[in-house]
Amino acid sequence: MPDAAAVQKLADEIAIRALFDEYCLRLEINDFEEWLDLFTDDAVYEVFRRELTGRDEIRAMLSQAPHGVHIGGAARIEIDGDSAETVQNYQFIGEDPATSNAGWYYRTVVRTDDGWRIARTRVKMQKPKS
Repeated sequence: MPDAAAVQKLADEIAIRALFDEYCLRLEINDFEEWLDLFTDDAVYEVFRRELTGRDEIRAMLSQAPHGVHIGGAARIEIDGDSAETVQNYQFIGEDPATSNAGWYYRTVVRTDDGWRIARTRVKMQKPKS
């Protein structure tokens, strides 16, 4: 029978994977305020060589971002107590094909009173060579 720590680690991994599923789903259905709720208030989001801090800056970036489909892939999750370092591959298929890309989300997630939340995201894009 697994010990309590092993059960907790498994429950945490499931919760973090669900957080990542919600990340993509809420973007797809244009539920941007709910998407922002997946982040801590002071979250940092690095994309396009910019570092955005806090939900207001992230919201402003999102309003200018291209639209399309976000597909989240496999994730590696390394939990250490109330935080975890993660890497997840993704693919973005833009309404404008020129904006399509794939790459990795490097994230730090933390346990909060509201469950696991994203504290830091670094988006590393890998555009296909044509």
